Amino acid sequence: MIRYALTHRSRYDYSAPAHHARHLLHLLPRSLGRQQVVMAALEMTPAADQRIEEQDYFGNSVISVECLAAHEFFETVLEAHILIEPWPQALAEAQAQNPITLMALRAQALSDPALIEFLQPTALTEADPALIRLGDETLMGTALPGASVMALMQRIYADFSYEQGVTTIATTAAAALARRAGVCQDYAHVMIASLRAGGVPARYVSGYLRSAADHLVPDDSRGAEQTHAWVSVWLGPALGWRDFDPTNNLIVDTDHVILAMGRDYADISPVRGVILGGGAHTPHVSVSLTRMDDDYMPPG
Repeated sequence: MIRYALTHRSRYDYSAPAHHARHLLHLLPRSLGRQQVVMAALEMTPAADQRIEEQDYFGNSVISVECLAAHEFFETVLEAHILIEPWPQALAEAQAQNPITLMALRAQALSDPALIEFLQPTALTEADPALIRLGDETLMGTALPGASVMALMQRIYADFSYEQGVTTIATTAAAALARRAGVCQDYAHVMIASLRAGGVPARYVSGYLRSAADHLVPDDSRGAEQTHAWVSVWLGPALGWRDFDPTNNLIVDTDHVILAMGRDYADISPVRGVILGGGAHTPHVSVSLTRMDDDYMPPG
């Protein structure tokens, strides 16, 4: 069991006072499967005049807030303690014990309404001919699904250049593939679009990457100290959903913490809102995900 302390700070500075604001926040990590949230507290400045916590359609924690007083910035601070259980088996070993072809996987996915939803394109993951071709070249019908997904991830990692500032949150998978450059969101959208075009269910995952992972060279890891994104892929009824990080060419195990899951970034953007006034805004985001001492005991 790996124990993490998470701190996520987001601040938006406004060039003019904001007189009224409504925000929708996906900023509380979720407990599921191998991940257990021991505690999570989200504070904001200014304090919300109205705050409603609930679950969205995909089961993520979502908070809607309303700020009525004039303010010159909006800041959120998340503090959380999280436990991560390692996978009991490596992907290759688990798949060898539960073999299934991609053709069989596709047929089963089409018979399950809960999976069909993650086969459908979205505005950000619509597959053009180049994305379809990318999937066709790497997703082989007779291969084990995990091996094919790994090949696709490695292809994207090798062909792309990690560059900040060349794309935006509205950049589509097709545009990102044509540019062959972008950030973790773009890597994830390209992989998702190719998988869905090839008949493999895929979800968009937002979260965090360990600040100094044991098996990563820190200078080479992409997405640490900020919000990160990767892909969850359905690999058949025996293996279920397994996660892949194309930005770092990694099968996800214990170095990633899940914040939220959806069809694409638009479903689970960390902060979305409508502001009256405010002028231009400048965002500042910092993240720390660090392993806690082995003798840490969860409260209670």
